[in-house]
Amino acid sequence: MKAPISLLLLAMACTAPQTLAAKGWTDPYKGYDETVFMEMDLDDNLLTPAVPDKERPAVSRAMKRLGTELARQGFIVDMMRDDEVVLVTVPTDRLFLPNDTLMTGEAFKVLAPVLSHLGEPDMFKVVYAVHTDNTGSERYNMELSHARNGAVYDHMLNHVNRDIVIIPYEMGDTDPLESNDTRKGRAENRRLEIYLIPGPKMITDAHKGLLK
Repeated sequence: MKAPISLLLLAMACTAPQTLAAKGWTDPYKGYDETVFMEMDLDDNLLTPAVPDKERPAVSRAMKRLGTELARQGFIVDMMRDDEVVLVTVPTDRLFLPNDTLMTGEAFKVLAPVLSHLGEPDMFKVVYAVHTDNTGSERYNMELSHARNGAVYDHMLNHVNRDIVIIPYEMGDTDPLESNDTRKGRAENRRLEIYLIPGPKMITDAHKGLLK
């Protein structure tokens, strides 16, 4: 389910890198704008854009380094799309008190190492999703997910570069990782998933041989 939050930090049509037509290469972000991204469901957004074959090795190396660094800092990290996308999972119990929608002071410290990588313009597209367990009604869980979604979004607005695309989703209890029949399972299901996807600058830098 898409979040009703309509604000994005970047109008892609205005800021995407120029097509390198002289070399027969087209930026995969060319033509995408906020409307396109907001109309996509979560799975489609995680697949967009496709990294061109030539640029894929450099992008994968850079993203794998990022994932390794975040894992060393104690985050739960998974690599997706053949190491092109970094998924960071943060238990929402580390960000919110039970049933609360205001981020705790500790939450800012928890997220800081991830957000510190989002200071360079256009380097990433960020997609995130807020999940709950199934305690309470479906409506309550979606409302809780919605409110926490907004709190995370506001925090990101204040701590990442304004030229980073951020696309939020609220999932409620619709996508559990574990059974909600146990306390441990419910705790694992209460989570914030942050997907770091190659942005226009990363792909263009890879094309130019500048991505290290």
